Amino acid sequence: MISLTGATGYVGSAIAQELVRRGEPFRVLVRDPARLSFDPAPTRCEVVAGDLRDPEAVNRFMKGSRFVIHTAALVKRWVRDRREFWQLNVEAFKHICREAADAGIERIVYTSSFIALGPSSNPGTGEGLRHPPACSNEYERTKVAALEWLRSEGFRQFPVVALLPGVVYGPGPMTGGNLVGGMISQYRSKVPPAIVGSGRQKWSFAYNRDVAAAHLTALENGETGREYVLGGDNRSLNDLYETLARLSGVRRAVMRIPFVAAKATGGLEVALAFVSGRQPTLTPGVVEIFKHDWVYSSEKAKRELGYKVTPLEDGLQITLSAS
Repeated sequence: MISLTGATGYVGSAIAQELVRRGEPFRVLVRDPARLSFDPAPTRCEVVAGDLRDPEAVNRFMKGSRFVIHTAALVKRWVRDRREFWQLNVEAFKHICREAADAGIERIVYTSSFIALGPSSNPGTGEGLRHPPACSNEYERTKVAALEWLRSEGFRQFPVVALLPGVVYGPGPMTGGNLVGGMISQYRSKVPPAIVGSGRQKWSFAYNRDVAAAHLTALENGETGREYVLGGDNRSLNDLYETLARLSGVRRAVMRIPFVAAKATGGLEVALAFVSGRQPTLTPGVVEIFKHDWVYSSEKAKRELGYKVTPLEDGLQITLSAS
């Protein structure tokens, strides 16, 4: 049995769909079962309703399982109480590890993020990169903290394999983790698309079905105590929009917002969010992310996990066809 957290999230839902396709028995821990992207009734999926912070629910979720895949995280630009990021992205992960050890779980596959490694302009950069001390936002800060805890303590204490996906894209729900999906949706609407900065910054675009398959391979073949970068096609944001134009047959002018103007706008949106409670579309922390390249090598994952990198053109074509 495989126990999966985050099945209503972007990466977690792709893993759940892959498990359904393979006919594997698995169990999910979700706060709201209605948000699952599939009907669990005709599948071999068992649903446990509960929160990561509920010890009883976590215990029921792991009982009798052999493996745990932990993808759940708070992936948002902003929340009113920043402590939620620490509770869900760091403390809940540690609790999952402790409960898994008590339950006799053989292996925990943990979904970290490229953001935990830090910016990189070198496409040969891979596992072991250490994030600079400064972080742009609470999501980044807590993903860095979780990875650093693994490196200093967690890997020695628990049977964890850490996977670090790049900028994940592909068919899936429009959650906070589906950044590229939002960009595609905006491009296909009448709202002019916009890039913060010049658009020359490069990202490592990882197709979500490749990422999901690698998680399942890591259950058997991933070596505990090790990290694997699940990067992708290292391309610029300008390349992304040029590819969208070519594949969709629709060419739109892309606005480029200077960093200074974007940061001021983000600051105003955050101030308004405290009044209205609505998620800001831009924050100063997000603007900082756009200032850097985020490119990496996936060679280790290719060698040891058989990780496949789908070219951006192919992945975007499937994404456009599915939306």
